[in-house]
Amino acid sequence: MVLKWTASDTGDHIPIDALTYKRLASDYALVFDMAWWSAMIELEHTSIADLETQIERHFPNDLITPAAYDEADRSDPKNRQFVAIFARRSVLAEMNHTGNEFGVKNVHLGMVTSHDWLNREARNGDMPDVEVPPGTVVMAMIDDGLAIAHELFRASRDTTRVEFCAVLPTPPDTARGDATQGRILHKEEIDTYLKNLTFSDLLDEEQFYSQTGQTDLAAGTFSPVSLRRSHGTHIMGIAAGFAPVITETARPIICAVLPPRVVEDTSGISLLPALSLSLQLLSKQASRYKCAGQPVPLVLNFSFGNFSGPHDGTSEVARLLEQFIADNPAQKRWMTLPAGNGNLARSHGVLQFPESCPEEITLDLRVLPDDNTASHVELWMPYSDQSPPPDFVSVTVTPPFAPESAPVDAREGQIQTLHDDEGRVIATLLYTFEPPPTARGLITLAIEPTASLKADAALAPSGRWKITTRPKAIAAEEQIEVWIRRDETLPGYRPGGRQSFFDNGCYQRFGPLGRPLTVDPPDDPCPVRRAGTYSGFAGGASPMVIAAYTDKTHQLSEYSAAGPLTHTPMTPTPYRNGPDAAAKADESRVLWGVLSAGSRSGSYVRLDGTSVACPRVARQASDEITLWPSTAREWLSHAVSEHPFKLPPDTAESRTGAGGIVIPLDWQKNAAK
Repeated sequence: MVLKWTASDTGDHIPIDALTYKRLASDYALVFDMAWWSAMIELEHTSIADLETQIERHFPNDLITPAAYDEADRSDPKNRQFVAIFARRSVLAEMNHTGNEFGVKNVHLGMVTSHDWLNREARNGDMPDVEVPPGTVVMAMIDDGLAIAHELFRASRDTTRVEFCAVLPTPPDTARGDATQGRILHKEEIDTYLKNLTFSDLLDEEQFYSQTGQTDLAAGTFSPVSLRRSHGTHIMGIAAGFAPVITETARPIICAVLPPRVVEDTSGISLLPALSLSLQLLSKQASRYKCAGQPVPLVLNFSFGNFSGPHDGTSEVARLLEQFIADNPAQKRWMTLPAGNGNLARSHGVLQFPESCPEEITLDLRVLPDDNTASHVELWMPYSDQSPPPDFVSVTVTPPFAPESAPVDAREGQIQTLHDDEGRVIATLLYTFEPPPTARGLITLAIEPTASLKADAALAPSGRWKITTRPKAIAAEEQIEVWIRRDETLPGYRPGGRQSFFDNGCYQRFGPLGRPLTVDPPDDPCPVRRAGTYSGFAGGASPMVIAAYTDKTHQLSEYSAAGPLTHTPMTPTPYRNGPDAAAKADESRVLWGVLSAGSRSGSYVRLDGTSVACPRVARQASDEITLWPSTAREWLSHAVSEHPFKLPPDTAESRTGAGGIVIPLDWQKNAAK
């Protein structure tokens, strides 16, 4: 196969988001030109109603705004707001242009969505307030594969504590007409299923999940709930699970089930459209629960993360989560997030060019064979208040068995594409500018999969790709931050993605005793770093971000990611250097993970990761949020001082935060204090 680099042309319009541009320009998007895509857009000084009017004028019937946005939401021209939409390719391509006339500042693409799975006639129904007793705290969850019929989420044998569940990965119930995507289940409907499907005191759970839309084995679609263990059920069991003999409902649950497709393939399909729609639905529901006319507190756990992003607190997902927290000022809302599991993933690089540095720095990217998902590398430029920003560096890429590309500079309009001998694009090197508040340039390398079940798919070569960066207008104290997007297939899903990683020979993987090094050696000159592997989702100022420790060894788990964040003048305050605290995620080096709910009642399974550490903190926070007068992060710092877990004194704060906290998990404990 002969590979050839060519300079491409983005036309008169400069794209805002590199991945959106690449996906909309792909052969797949062109073939399915009239297909519907889920997307999350960011609007500036524009209301949803104004956007709909403008789009209807230029692209009639090509935009759907979910029914989750009521009339008040649609008419409010906020300074900045994130909105989940469904639209056709032509609309999204027009939005993804710098200086577009619609007030759109960013576009992130989710999945191609069948028209049969969208209900254009859906309307918001009446949502009366729900009066609850004193001490009530609403527990919110967003995850995949939530087995809501598990006994830990019931108030009794045939009644549930799940007050609201949005099941996004299922066709809408047009008879109800309250959801544009997916199906909305309320407590009354869930209780009816529990009663009708219980025989001889045993619930037919297979039938329950089939009738509620979470499984459809006849259609051949995949659902984590059909497996022995599912991530979402395990997490919700830790955060909000109580034995069914406990009848008090002081911890009602509201939740949203993410489509498996956005979890299975994290390499190009953005999670943000489904996440923003879920947050909108849960925000409306959370405000309904009141005691003496005032909204009761809410604790949300979102056990997801990513390797990529600006890592400076200004990313779209960080600001989206802050938007949710501030959506109802009258309601106290706390949130827990994982610190990330990428400490040893070799997914992060730091490029700095002091006067003594050579003229170029090369990162060796190992792209694996049999990788069915695309690989993406992001090179983030330093912050600059200049407009346009300086031309900091130039980047070239040398694929295996192919020539080096022409340089792509850090300025608008720069793009190189790699073609195979049939003219198909197998890699793209592109510069874009992330608008304020990030205000940083971004050079993205997008590499097509190295394997596919489709005979005519464009495949990139596996092996070592060399990414060479040469300094131009960059100061000695400034640095380029490089991250590889996560694209490995998560446990339980069909094999597909294999994680790319940096493979520079200078990287020291093991210590003198043969164990993996969990921190960078002092004065290590290698550009591949463990520091800065902290989750790209967790840079906001408000959420509690939790690292993971191993109980028996009194050490942080090796995979638990490290800070610090990149600090810029736009970074939100209070600034975080890394996670806020660490919680238990492993029993020992031999017995990994912690126990929690399996996918069926009576079953308990193990999972590890910072994802299972943060719901433990969410559980404790639900006991304290009502009485604590200040912020969530201040409460957690105080809680660590009262219930500490002694970690080694030399452990860096950028990995542990305030320290470890002991939080016992007892499903028999009464939720109503």
